[in-house]
Amino acid sequence: MDGGRTLAGTIDLRFAAEGLTPGQVNVAYGLYPAWRGRGLATRAVLLVCGYAAAAGARAAVIQVEPGNAASVAVARRAGFAPGGQRFADDGTLFDRYVRELG
Repeated sequence: MDGGRTLAGTIDLRFAAEGLTPGQVNVAYGLYPAWRGRGLATRAVLLVCGYAAAAGARAAVIQVEPGNAASVAVARRAGFAPGGQRFADDGTLFDRYVRELG
């Protein structure tokens, strides 16, 4: 720990990723267990969506493995709507959640 700061998790924003169409960005996140349930992931997703919109993205996509209710809840709280399913190149099935950026 440095200066009272603690790493709570990660957020990843990709402007080019498998399964995206032009103008879409992929948002991925994860929190360490001690930090879950505080709204931090939702806040981080909202912040990164603002950044992506300012950089010209038209839509954000969150891809969630079926059954990951906590991650679905983050997507829903951040204003994402169901956007179908897709299989990754490795065969993993993802539920997609999409939010238009403006």
